[in-house]
Amino acid sequence: MDHFIIDFDSTFTQVEALDELARISLKTHPDREKIYKEIEDLTNLAMEGKLSFSQSLEARVKLLQANRDHLKLLVTHLKKKVSTSFSRNTIFFKNHQDEVLIVSGGFKEFITPVVT
Repeated sequence: MDHFIIDFDSTFTQVEALDELARISLKTHPDREKIYKEIEDLTNLAMEGKLSFSQSLEARVKLLQANRDHLKLLVTHLKKKVSTSFSRNTIFFKNHQDEVLIVSGGFKEFITPVVT
């Protein structure tokens, strides 16, 4: 059986979910720009192999200061950011849902509601 393997961030959606969660959770934080930069730096360090994925993810999540209300806002936002090619082919993906695998280093709490 063939499968379609699709990355969630910046493929299924047009954005990186953790970046969007940062914008939501830190919206009123006085140091939000500094924290955004720290999150970006941690992401880059992991992508360059200078920091493990798990170390980077743990550090980024701590910086987010997110809660369940933020996750609800994120889900609503991400549903509006589904990539055009997926929105345009909804019937195909519904017909092949057993063969489609969405992969992510993220969290099922916001991925599952967006893809279902």
